[in-house]
Amino acid sequence: MKKILFILTLLVFCFENTNAQKHVSVLGTKFSLIPPDGFISASNFSGFQNTENGSSIMITEIPSSYFIVSKGFTAEALKTKGMILKLKEKVDFKGKEATFFQVSQAAYGTTYLKQILMFGDENKTIMINGIYPESSKEIESEIKKSLFSTIYNDNQNDNPFDAVKFSIDIKETDYKFVKYLSGSLLYSEDGNLPTDKGIFIVSTSVGKFPEFNHKQHSIERLKKLPNGELSKIKEVNPIVIDNLNGFEIIANGKNADSQDEIVYQVILYNKSEYYILLGQASNDQIQNLEIFKKIAKTFKLK
Repeated sequence: MKKILFILTLLVFCFENTNAQKHVSVLGTKFSLIPPDGFISASNFSGFQNTENGSSIMITEIPSSYFIVSKGFTAEALKTKGMILKLKEKVDFKGKEATFFQVSQAAYGTTYLKQILMFGDENKTIMINGIYPESSKEIESEIKKSLFSTIYNDNQNDNPFDAVKFSIDIKETDYKFVKYLSGSLLYSEDGNLPTDKGIFIVSTSVGKFPEFNHKQHSIERLKKLPNGELSKIKEVNPIVIDNLNGFEIIANGKNADSQDEIVYQVILYNKSEYYILLGQASNDQIQNLEIFKKIAKTFKLK
């Protein structure tokens, strides 16, 4: 599970006009909140965004104990991911214990500030992440107010496939959908998570990013995966899927148990975002590689 969660932090760069006095449903979840003025429902993650100043509010549900996850958010641990912990305090949220964080992180030449409200139970953790450029610090109080306005509605539609703007077809494979994590769809060969079998993840980038060399970027993203620095790249090929240009990388890597695994990564680019398709398997590597390629070719934007 740690491997899956770490992959997701790397795959996704964390960060209709609504009435700021009303709760608005967060797609793909059973949560609603009151977004600040100027925030609209996001199309590529579960939350809201302000496209003018690059701010966002994102909800992530993690299938792991809140008490373990919150303890793991230490200054030392966050520093390894390029984040600086400014505040960590226990708070009351809807009559239960929660933890509130303030963090800063530099990305693409800009310093971003983050407010994180974290709560949950022994089985799951909910993170509500408010992200905004340091230059827009004046909205800090509005972001915090919005985070604490979050409510849960068991009857709310949380269909994960309604929350993403892409689709893939796994019908002719043994892979099964197992989890939606804030804009990312997770599949595994045996339908379990965590799993010792193959996994396949489809995700969308979040936030603005500058122009860059797509081939080099694809290689760098693969190297940032867990144990990615140990991966030996066999092929880097240009690829076109659903009229999107990108790069396909095939590599021999190591999993969390230092076992050999096949790594298959495709990143597809358009003007404002990119899509990452990642397959990893230590078992039946040749067969799984062909399955990963087959699944990737079914990717379509809605």
